[in-house]
Amino acid sequence: MTDSDNSTTLPSVTTGRRDQPTSNAPDHFDDADPAILLLRGWSRAEHVSHVLCRLQQRLERGVLHDAGPEAMENKVAYSIACQAEVEAATAALKLQDQLPHTQARSLLGVVAKLEIIAGADRDIDDPTDFPWPHIASVLDDLKKIAGRLPLERPERSVVQGDCQRYQALAADKFGLKKQTADLHLGQLAAIGIKSE
Repeated sequence: MTDSDNSTTLPSVTTGRRDQPTSNAPDHFDDADPAILLLRGWSRAEHVSHVLCRLQQRLERGVLHDAGPEAMENKVAYSIACQAEVEAATAALKLQDQLPHTQARSLLGVVAKLEIIAGADRDIDDPTDFPWPHIASVLDDLKKIAGRLPLERPERSVVQGDCQRYQALAADKFGLKKQTADLHLGQLAAIGIKSE
């Protein structure tokens, strides 16, 4: 029987002092951690996807009540908004797919990875089934140990820029001009995008 190799020394986990923040201090996080950067990108794409969802829902109501030339214009804008939402959701899913291939470099990086996993459970039929409450419990424990990630919503101009980009992609898929994609972008303020 051979001995296992237990000679690897694990780094100690400290809470850090105020004059020497560590990656475990609640008010410090490592921007170089790929998992944290992945979470930021994923959160942004998810937020934009939800904004575009609200836009297409608003346009859908308009399509149902409009008549004449305005109805046709709204149908085009609605189709573009639906496809733009798909584009944003696809971007979020692509980032989510990178998760198993992204190595965390800190405990907060592990928190970031679990935030993506727990955030993705919104789309699951019953998030109260195993393993989702258990993952949420582990995430809460890690946040108590490692701290929370200070993630803010992107600024209004960033969200609008992302929405325009996804609308332009959608318009291109339908063979329409970019100007059509921007047709109802002004409604974004009415559906809840606020400056942070």
